[in-house]
Amino acid sequence: MTDTTESDFVVDIPPRFHEYLDAALLRVQVIHPGCQFSRSGCAISVRARDGHSEAQIRKTVLHAVYREKIYAETLGMRQALVAAVTAR
Repeated sequence: MTDTTESDFVVDIPPRFHEYLDAALLRVQVIHPGCQFSRSGCAISVRARDGHSEAQIRKTVLHAVYREKIYAETLGMRQALVAAVTAR
């Protein structure tokens, strides 16, 4: 029988980032497949197993939310750039 350790914690997300939570959840589930993530209102609940560091997971979650915000804000600019470069 293996000894597994679990820890449950919540990562609070500032209001200006709430619209990016769902997309960020997809990113962190790929990075930490052994953990369970769920959105609970304006935060992400985490159930970590087998020695995953709370600090590292918290960092990953916050980084993923921030990346989603940047991605969404720059999508139009990147599409315009590609259209300008590929237009004939």
